[in-house]
Amino acid sequence: MNETRKQFEEWIKAERPRLFLDYLTTYTPNQYADPATERLWQAWQASRQSQPVVAYLTHHGSAVSPDDFEDGESEMHETAKREEWFPLVKKGDE
Repeated sequence: MNETRKQFEEWIKAERPRLFLDYLTTYTPNQYADPATERLWQAWQASRQSQPVVAYLTHHGSAVSPDDFEDGESEMHETAKREEWFPLVKKGDE
């Protein structure tokens, strides 16, 4: 198991201890059986990238940016964490 996945699973265990076993059940070596857990894993990986998060994708499929929040970027990140939104990152120079 790579270090990033290990850290993710430790976080899941701490955040959702009652559901810990369900979250760790996989149906392939690289994908979690629970779709919500798989989305969290994808978000976890994206959050560890060196690229800055400039917006998030909500569960309803809408993209939100700092301009959508009264307190800007900090409120956006706090809400995204609480709501478990998928981070969108700025692409590097091509």
